[in-house]
Amino acid sequence: MEMEERRNRKEQSEMGGKHGGSKRGFSNMREFSIMGLPLPLYLAVLLLTAVCMAFGCIPNSLIPAFFVLMVVGEGLNAVGNSLPVVKTYLGGSVICILGAAVIEAAGLLPAQTFETLDSFVNDDGFLVFYIAALITGSLFNIDRNLLLRATVKLLPVAVCSLFVGILLSGLFGVLLGEGFWGGILYVGVPMTSGGMTAGTVPLSAIYSEALGVDAGEVLTKMAPATVLGNCVAIVFGALLNNLGKSRPALTGNGMLVNDGKPVRQMPPMKPTFASLGTGMLIAFAFYQLGALCNHFISVIPTYAWMIIAVIIVKGSGVMSETLEDAAREWGQFAIKSWTAAALTGIGFTLIDLNTILATLTPLYLAAVVLIVAAISLTAAVLGKLVGFYPLESAIAAGMCTTNMGGSGNVAVLSSAHRMELLPFAQIVTRSCGALMLTVGGILVQMVG
Repeated sequence: MEMEERRNRKEQSEMGGKHGGSKRGFSNMREFSIMGLPLPLYLAVLLLTAVCMAFGCIPNSLIPAFFVLMVVGEGLNAVGNSLPVVKTYLGGSVICILGAAVIEAAGLLPAQTFETLDSFVNDDGFLVFYIAALITGSLFNIDRNLLLRATVKLLPVAVCSLFVGILLSGLFGVLLGEGFWGGILYVGVPMTSGGMTAGTVPLSAIYSEALGVDAGEVLTKMAPATVLGNCVAIVFGALLNNLGKSRPALTGNGMLVNDGKPVRQMPPMKPTFASLGTGMLIAFAFYQLGALCNHFISVIPTYAWMIIAVIIVKGSGVMSETLEDAAREWGQFAIKSWTAAALTGIGFTLIDLNTILATLTPLYLAAVVLIVAAISLTAAVLGKLVGFYPLESAIAAGMCTTNMGGSGNVAVLSSAHRMELLPFAQIVTRSCGALMLTVGGILVQMVG
């Protein structure tokens, strides 16, 4: 017992030293660092950032946008990993997203800075750059036999979990005054359609054509469910991470499959400058292959084609281990270097708190929370039955059906500290999103 207490105290001390969360870290500010910078130097850089933003010196180009996201993101991440209560229940990843969203909603972000960040994150492809690295890196970091075994079972679990959530959304629709089918069409389906750009926006066009109303009006009605479902999934991810720490039997700590079969352990990474460059090129190549396939068969999104291509290459073993190692090393480099920046960009440009608050009622919030909870719990139970760890199944086959596409997957998995699940999350999000677009299109024709 005494040894256990000493080990716990040691772990807490190490976490405090890493993130500045211990009392000693706050009492001795010289030892507190953010992204390797001593606190005084980081504060000087943060001041420089604020002055540049205030005087409109954040032009629409790579360096200013990257600079703002990294400086603000790493600061928010440090706060989330340092404050006693916040670091226990939410963590740095959630604070990066919600903190940035609060800053933007409060009007503290200058218009020029917002335009630069919005262009960089969404139009110029920073999130595409980041997610492409994560997809290739995480897929090549999984044993090929494990990948194939998991994928076959994952989609049925996700679809059954979705069915439970959709039924519950209908019941809440009655309480919200939308009716059973209205709850499904305007709450359940938008929440699980694969995000805003790939899901809710085309869904609004489908509804608009079927109902003969303005697409913008439909989108305004559906968007809060999409955004709020994503936020709830992010918070749930952080809470499940804490549950895994207290109930270790429920989790594989990032490993999805728990079927008793041997899993080949990947060798430790020893990246070099050359291998990182090679890995980056491999990630770009797979993304471009996905874009080419999407050009000819546009019904399947680029990311989905990319995942299919990587799975085929990984499953067939045609790529050498040296090249696979380069891809996974590049993915890990992206995770360690730019996750806080990516999450902050999501919070600044994709989470509209004003839209959420404008339509939010206690009953609406309760409906979204309980729908996400029902989907996640169903995924956990079914996942355990088919040989998954319940916690990982709840995240990959549950919460990742209620987030905002690729950026939502990154946000949820980062808050849950389960980035290893990204390949499975992408498979679920893209497949189930396409399914819900189809279901929504059929239902609106039948009952709209």
